[in-house]
Formats: sequence, C-alpha cells, structure tokens
Amino acid sequence: MMRKRKKALAISLIAVFLAIAFAGCGKKELDAAAAVDAYLKAQTKGEFDDYAKIVGEEKEELEKEYNKTLDEVEAMFQQVEALGVSFGEDFTGEMKNLLASVKYEVVGAQKDGDSYVVDVDISPSDVMSLFIQNVISSVQSIKDMDEVGDAMLGAIRDAIANQSYGEAKRHQVHLDYNKDEKQYEINEDDVSELSKDFFELDTDVTELLGQMYTPSGTVYDNPYLNWTKTEWNAASDEEKDKCCLAMVQELQGLSDEEMATVDMNDETTQEAMKQMKDGIDLSFNSGMDISIGDYIEILRGQMGF
Repeated sequence: MMRKRKKALAISLIAVFLAIAFAGCGKKELDAAAAVDAYLKAQTKGEFDDYAKIVGEEKEELEKEYNKTLDEVEAMFQQVEALGVSFGEDFTGEMKNLLASVKYEVVGAQKDGDSYVVDVDISPSDVMSLFIQNVISSVQSIKDMDEVGDAMLGAIRDAIANQSYGEAKRHQVHLDYNKDEKQYEINEDDVSELSKDFFELDTDVTELLGQMYTPSGTVYDNPYLNWTKTEWNAASDEEKDKCCLAMVQELQGLSDEEMATVDMNDETTQEAMKQMKDGIDLSFNSGMDISIGDYIEILRGQMGF
C-alpha cells in the first residue's frame, strides 16, 4: 500500500516549500551561502530567525508557511484514511521530526554573472526504507484497523530514531537575480532536485513489499474475485461497485438473498462503496499485483476480518 507513496514523499517533502521566494534579498550585500542555509533551516528544521532577517519578513508569516507545508506532507500519508486509519494527535510532531532529521551542509557559493551558485552537500537518509520495513513488520501482528494508526506512528518514530546517512552528494542551487523585482530568487528546479536526495530507498524494499503481495494462484468461483489491477482499472464505476459487493459478500459470508437487500441508493451505502474503491485504488497504485480474492485473504489474516 505504501510503495508508490514512499517515492512521492521523498521527492515532495522539501519541494512543497517552493512558494516562498527570496523576497527582500536585493542585489546588494547578498551572502548567498548564508541565504540558502537559512532557507533550508526554515523549511526543514522550523528555524526562522535567520531567514526572516534575510527576506525581511515577519517570523510569524514564515511559520504560517511552514505549518501549511506540514499540512500538505501529512495529507500524503492521510490518503489511507479511506481505509479507516487514524494517525492520532502526535502525527504532526512526527512529521516535524522527520523534516528536521534531514542532513545537509552548505559548502560555499560562487558569483556567476548576475546569479550565485551555492554548493550544498546532501547526506541521504535511509529513514523511508526503515519506515516501510517497520510497517511491513507491524502489519503482521495487526488484528484490528483501529491499531493501524498507532502502528504507523510507531514505524515513523522508530525509523527516525534508527536512521543512518549515506555518502554526501553535491548539489548546486542557483540564486537568480530578478531585474524586474530587484531581488534574488531561489531556483525552484534546483531545490526540487536537491530534495530527492534527502531520503534514499533501498532496492530491497520492493522485495519486502513483494512478500506481502504474492499471488496465491487460486481461481475463485466469483469472477470478480479473480480481478487484478488490469481488470479493475478497465472497469466502469458500476462494475467496480459490483466487485466491491462481491468482496463484502465474501468477507461477511452473506447469501445471495441477503446481498439482494443492499440498497445502492442509500447514502451510507454509497459512501461505503466510495471508501472501498478508494482503498483498492490506493493498494493497486501502490504496487499490489494480486487478485481481489487474494487481497481479501490479506484483509482476513492481517486486519481481523
């Protein structure tokens, strides 16, 4: 379920801060290395004092941008709420800890015409690999969906506490002078590329995910249960509803007569169908490559159904 989202997170954690430009950094007396260092400290560690002085903005305004970004980072994880997961009140704190744990060093800066080029060394962390491994390990003992949120928080905390950093990789960040605005602005593409190396993923993670999603080879009596990602993605919304109903019948052991009483026009039923489809979409898009029937067996064995 986490396979695709892990890469999106690694790329997006820092890139989502790019709305803040170096407003107030005039062409005169710019310490480019200090400016980039202050920028990265503000966006990853929540340290705003130096950055506020450089850009000439109130600290409180920068904090608002930082908090807004935290909301966006959290939203990436919280997409699994379609499966009934609640992360609890400590989730924001763990996201702050995750951002603050990135390791970098601003090495120096050179003038390049009207621009500056700042060298930044990034030491990639294995925190995301550890997080995914922890989730896979935790899910084996989960018997109730109510436990998933705590398991996810525990996985994040443990990964942050036990992460290690690889060999530093050199990046260059350009500060380009905007003649119209009369200020220097950070190059967004440079920061986006830099952010990709904050978190590194082992190739072994794919193998670990594969252990959870191994096709059983079972051919199920109900044809909907034999659907894989190919059939699911090609199906109409109406057919997906029928597939979800087949899952409900299989999970709850209901008869055809009992299933015939389901009112598809009922608002509660429609919302439940939407949540189920969102959950299946998330699982397939995250790398699951098994049938719906095998997916049901995972839910039975690991989620207490």
